[in-house]
Amino acid sequence: MSSASDLLVAARPDDPFIRWRVTGDDLVAVQVEGDHVGWLRVSQQSGEVWATTLGSDPARVKAILTALATMMPIDGVTVEESVFLHLPPVFMSPDPRHWCLWTLDPTTVDERDSTATILAPDDHRISGVLAHSDSAHVFPGATGIERWCGVVQGEALLSVGAQVKSATGAAHLVSICTHPSARGAGLAGEVCNALIIKAISNQVPMIFLEMYAGNESGRRLYSSLGFSEVGVYRSGLLIATGT
Repeated sequence: MSSASDLLVAARPDDPFIRWRVTGDDLVAVQVEGDHVGWLRVSQQSGEVWATTLGSDPARVKAILTALATMMPIDGVTVEESVFLHLPPVFMSPDPRHWCLWTLDPTTVDERDSTATILAPDDHRISGVLAHSDSAHVFPGATGIERWCGVVQGEALLSVGAQVKSATGAAHLVSICTHPSARGAGLAGEVCNALIIKAISNQVPMIFLEMYAGNESGRRLYSSLGFSEVGVYRSGLLIATGT
């Protein structure tokens, strides 16, 4: 019998979202309509039920979301950017996050070095730098962290980032942030390079990250490091927080 993730891969074998971000362990339900797919998962942190659909036909996406909603009340939805504005109001978040997925094939990476170093996982300076980020969602003490890397000058930590474990075997880079006083000097690139070097030494099959779609400085940085944007999405709760 095919597993839930096998059904998704069979429907969209070349989709990087499915290949590198989805595992069968956290799928509650799956719906497949040709090459359009959807699934439910329950957040371990919040307990929220999230529905994700992949596919560009709004009618088929609506049908998948409707079917998923009959199985379990949905708290949040993720869809491809191209279909978001075509969703019925019941599935349209009033405050969606606009984000994109970037991947880097380790086999295409030329030899590189970095001035960033490995940090102790409990380094008190990490949280101080991340306080200046509006997108960091992984902090010291979180489960699944492989390593923190940072650029240190004297006693000051100027830039930081982490790699978290992915059940797919890929390296997931998160919480890349530079202190405002040190921005523009390429330090985030040094952090990313350090994380990439370590990931390649661990023989990961892929390296990926996510960022806000409007982050133009991030876009320039990740493009220069060899990452490719492979998908743009909208995610959000169906009822705005605090209402």
